[in-house]
Amino acid sequence: MAARTMATTAAHKRTLMAQRSDARLAELIATRILPNYTSTTLLDIGCGDGVVSRHLPSQCEYTGLDISDACIYEQRHDNPKVRYVQADQIPDLMRSEGPWDTVLLLDVIEHTRRFTPLFELALTRANQQVVVSLPNELFVLDRLRMLRGHELNAHSLDLLNQPEGFKHQFIVNIAKARTLLSKKAEDAGFALKEEVLRPLVSKRSFHQPILWGMRQLSSDQLWSMGSVFVFQRQG
Repeated sequence: MAARTMATTAAHKRTLMAQRSDARLAELIATRILPNYTSTTLLDIGCGDGVVSRHLPSQCEYTGLDISDACIYEQRHDNPKVRYVQADQIPDLMRSEGPWDTVLLLDVIEHTRRFTPLFELALTRANQQVVVSLPNELFVLDRLRMLRGHELNAHSLDLLNQPEGFKHQFIVNIAKARTLLSKKAEDAGFALKEEVLRPLVSKRSFHQPILWGMRQLSSDQLWSMGSVFVFQRQG
């Protein structure tokens, strides 16, 4: 099922891509969003096990980079298109290789200490577009979790001794992130082309009318699990 158009404004198009909680976001982006944008070369920062590479056209040259000790999926050292390196090596590799038609930062920059520098570097290394996904941590289930006295897993003190890359450095407000990233993109000659919001698809069918009603009556800050932003080079 392709992403569904929600609205189009002079600024950018907004679409919906419904997602089950057990679905892999990177796989959905690879199959539903990337086919709308032409790429012959693609850099995937924070690639995990390289799942995106399995869904690209054969003519697209894929490069995946992730942190060697912070990949949450099983590392695929048998995949020659994927490399696991130290965190401080990634910017150097981005500068020394490429450029690429498309650069992906899927659920990556919220793990970095200053949020925007990796995105700003990606803008200088992308010929056509930079695709960024971010979680919405004002999502209703996260709010309910905290109201019940539970912490957000990605911000837990249980992660204190984990390598950088596991812990979220910020509680992401999508509206603020959109404004901040759009300004950085504009400064680099890019513009926000599309934002894909991610309403939850419940595993229980009787929950769906409730979720549908929530989308009609409340802000996407409440019902969307996050956003995927496509920034496209202008001119």
